[in-house]
Amino acid sequence: MSSERASQRLCRALALACSLACAVVCLASSVGCESRAQAGLARALTGRGKVAVLGGPHLLEVHAEGVQLLAAASVPGLSAALSGAEPNVVASTLARAGLTGIVVDARAQDVALAPSAVAQRLARYESTAGLTGIYLAPLAAFYGLDPMRDWSPALRTGLAEVARRLVAGEQPPRLSSFPEAVRRVEPVEVMVLLRSGERPRLWRSARGSSFARALLTAASVARKRWIEREQAMGGSIDKLLPQLTIDVALLEDDGEIGARDPAFVDRVVSAEHGVAYENKGAWRYYLPEATHQPKGVRPSAAYARLFAEDGLPEGSLGSSELRPYRMAVRVVGTSEGGAPEPHAADVHDAIGDVVAPSEVLGDSN
Repeated sequence: MSSERASQRLCRALALACSLACAVVCLASSVGCESRAQAGLARALTGRGKVAVLGGPHLLEVHAEGVQLLAAASVPGLSAALSGAEPNVVASTLARAGLTGIVVDARAQDVALAPSAVAQRLARYESTAGLTGIYLAPLAAFYGLDPMRDWSPALRTGLAEVARRLVAGEQPPRLSSFPEAVRRVEPVEVMVLLRSGERPRLWRSARGSSFARALLTAASVARKRWIEREQAMGGSIDKLLPQLTIDVALLEDDGEIGARDPAFVDRVVSAEHGVAYENKGAWRYYLPEATHQPKGVRPSAAYARLFAEDGLPEGSLGSSELRPYRMAVRVVGTSEGGAPEPHAADVHDAIGDVVAPSEVLGDSN
């Protein structure tokens, strides 16, 4: 009998030891995950200047070179803006205070605020006007100021008109003719989309060292591609272009995904996002439509499909050499189509008289 009780005590002791060991492993794993998240956030914050922080003191203690973290409550007007429903007000408040972005604690939402409050939306990883995602993790989300937030309607429409002229075959204008905002050296990818009503007919994108360079390339390649497939497209681009609407859009990452588990990927990649990754200098992506097709497919599954197309192993999402992002398509400007098909007697070459974007863009201030 005593031997049986001793055996039971030994079993209970072993079970307790296993439980404690599991707890230690889980705690270590949790600490390790949070440590990695903090390291990723610190990397994203490096060199960002002044950045606001909405959340606990642990976020203010993140160390990175070239960044100064300030509590959101200490920035004049920022708390009120975050409590409101207008994200552009948050962006303008940050810019006015000389800040480049904001870090938001994603693990706890303020129950005193309405779900539509900007602070709540940022904590839910939502895309908001005036801000763009930089780094998204379970620990926190980091957003920067959208460089296009101050682009005027005249500039946006003018860029689309320039794209139309390039697709029509006009010689590319001088880069110096573009406003400084679109000549600024910053690697971007620009898409030129030709559509009939709401039906896309053809799109091409190009990467460039500035928005202007990428736009020139994308529009010229779109024209070339249409000419190559002229019969399948239903006729010559010169004849059909007046009926087509042209959208100029920026294809940009809306935040590096800082946690690789499928559940988190599915959480941060919304219906308006595509999936993208950078791997050994290569940049690959699915647009939102491709990401969520067939209807209802999970973004993490779309990653697996993209990896398979690129010949990468199935588990590449967890590779330390690969950085996953969510992709956003931001329409910059639109040149509406729908003009009646011209009669032969009405055709002229006046479009060739435009030699610089400034003639189209007018005052971009």
